[in-house]
Amino acid sequence: MLILITSCGGGGGGSSQPPSTPTTNASPIINNAVSEIELEEGMMNVLTIEASDPDGDSLRYMLSGEDPSYFNISGEGEITFRESSVYDQKNKYSIIVEVSDNQLTASKSLVIYLLKVCTDSLLDFDVCYGDKITSIDYDRQGDYPTWDDTDSDCQNNRHEVLIQEHINDDTNHPLTFSSSDNCYVQSGKWYDPYDDAYYYLASEVQIDHVVALYEAHISGVWYFPDERKRKFANSLENDDQLIAVGASSNQQKGASNPSQWMPSNSSYHCEYLRKWVGIKSFYRLNIDMTEKESILESYNNSSCD
Repeated sequence: MLILITSCGGGGGGSSQPPSTPTTNASPIINNAVSEIELEEGMMNVLTIEASDPDGDSLRYMLSGEDPSYFNISGEGEITFRESSVYDQKNKYSIIVEVSDNQLTASKSLVIYLLKVCTDSLLDFDVCYGDKITSIDYDRQGDYPTWDDTDSDCQNNRHEVLIQEHINDDTNHPLTFSSSDNCYVQSGKWYDPYDDAYYYLASEVQIDHVVALYEAHISGVWYFPDERKRKFANSLENDDQLIAVGASSNQQKGASNPSQWMPSNSSYHCEYLRKWVGIKSFYRLNIDMTEKESILESYNNSSCD
């Protein structure tokens, strides 16, 4: 856009016109902070892109990247699936949102993770009944490496759990670290509900995945995108999934589900079963019929509320 400034002289004098000065066009701004979202399969609406232009120019919305063909985007920035999404067909979509004022373009990457819908019920949790797939290769170190430092504070997630589950009621066993930077827990006090026992050295404590990694793998995590497999192995987002226990009980449990192993501490059975089902529900992992029947039998035999 050009601005033309003119001045007029009177009488027979001439007129002069300064050179036109081009204005600076500012790029559109995408206001959405989100870079990834989760949606249940079958949902059509994805996200409405909120964008603005400092110059007040009209905006045009476009999609590019790996998977734009699965989506539409309206003139108002509303992204929708073109067809109903199905988890078993595809569970991750990567697109780039582009907003243009016809001169400059702003872009933002967006990853859409699809979630399986579970319609069954167990112990008042929504669950997915289904078979486990044992034929899928299991690469513990390649797919499920531990431990990450999710919040980049120098304490990896093993030590985050040790800090979180330390029992601060004993002056003889305070939480201590191996160095002044407090990155590595050295000692403290931890309770293992599996064996009803206490531990005082971090080296004696292991971090158990309540739903073991192999059990989770064959129950559906094998189909997770790679970054989500790693996130599952290290995640602190579900408070029940990672627990500090003694090495003995953790090794006895191994990759077992409740049809194969239960804690020796029978007073913990009800809580353990609720945690197990809750974790499977949270991550939408399959529960097969043998597992279901064992859970119900143990739950009833333990007189759980």
